[in-house]
Amino acid sequence: MAAISSLFTALSALRRNPVIFLGGLISGLVTLPQLATQLAAIPLVPNALQILTFFITPFVAAGIYGMAQESLSNQETSFSTFTAVGREKYVPLLLANLVNFGIYVAFLIVFGIVAIAAAASIGIGALAGGGDFALGTGAIIALGIVVLLGLAFVVVQFLIQFFPVAVVVDDAGAIEAFGDSYRLVRANIVSTLGYSIITFVAALVVATPVTGFVIFRTFQNIQDVQSAQAGGGAVPNAAAGLGLSLVEVLSLSAISLALTMLLVAFTSTYAVSFYQAHAAPNFGPDIDGDSVIPEFE
Repeated sequence: MAAISSLFTALSALRRNPVIFLGGLISGLVTLPQLATQLAAIPLVPNALQILTFFITPFVAAGIYGMAQESLSNQETSFSTFTAVGREKYVPLLLANLVNFGIYVAFLIVFGIVAIAAAASIGIGALAGGGDFALGTGAIIALGIVVLLGLAFVVVQFLIQFFPVAVVVDDAGAIEAFGDSYRLVRANIVSTLGYSIITFVAALVVATPVTGFVIFRTFQNIQDVQSAQAGGGAVPNAAAGLGLSLVEVLSLSAISLALTMLLVAFTSTYAVSFYQAHAAPNFGPDIDGDSVIPEFE
C-alpha cells in the first residue's frame, strides 16, 4: 500500500536526520503558552495567543517541510534549512492559511444560516398547529442538513489537506496549492484515505495522555461540585475551571511539548513523503542524472 510505503520512507528520513525533531520542538514551543493558559483557565489570554500563533505557525511549518524534503532526498539537513525555507515560504503559506481560514468561516456562516432557518421553521410549524409531528419533522430535516454540511466540510478538508506541502515542495502559490492538493487526492483516493487514517491515529494516540487527564479532572470537579451542593457546603473554586494545580499545569505542558515535538516532526515528514510519492514532482534527477531538488540558502 502506497500509504505504508510512504510511512516507512518518512521514518527512515527521520532516523537519518533527527534534527527535524528540533523543528517539531519549536512548533510545540509556539503553541505551549496557549495550552498552558488554557489549562490554567486564564480567560481571554488563550484567544489572544491563538491569533499570534496563527501568524507564527507558517514560518515554523514551512521550515519543517523544508527539512523533511531535504532529508527525503537523501541529503543531510540542518537548522539553516529550517530558517531559510521558513523565510522564503512564509508569505505564500500565510496567504494559503488565510484562504483555508476563509473556508472555515464560510462553512460556519452556512451552519449558522441553516440553524436559524431550522429554528424558525420549527417555531412557525408549532404556532401553525403542526404539533409534535411538525416539530419532529423539522428537527429531522435540520439534523439531516447539518450532517450533510459536516460531511461536505470533511470532504473539502480531505481534498485540500496537502496545500501547505504544495506551497513548500512544489513552490505553488497560495491559491494554486489548493488545486495541486485536490488533483493529488482525487487521483489517489484510496492511498490518501490510508494516509489520513494513519495520521489521525497518530494524533489520537499523542493527544490521549493530556486530553484523558483533562477529561478525568473535569468529571472529578463536577462530582465535587455536586457533592458540595448536596451537602449544603461551599462550592469549590474548581467549578470555575479545570481546577488544576500549578504542578499539574506544568507537568501537562511539558508532556504536551514532548508529544507535539514527536507528532509534528512525524506528520510533516510523512506528508512530504506521501506528496512526493504521488504528485507530479518538479524535483528529482534530470536526464543527465543531476539533482534538480530545490536548494535553499
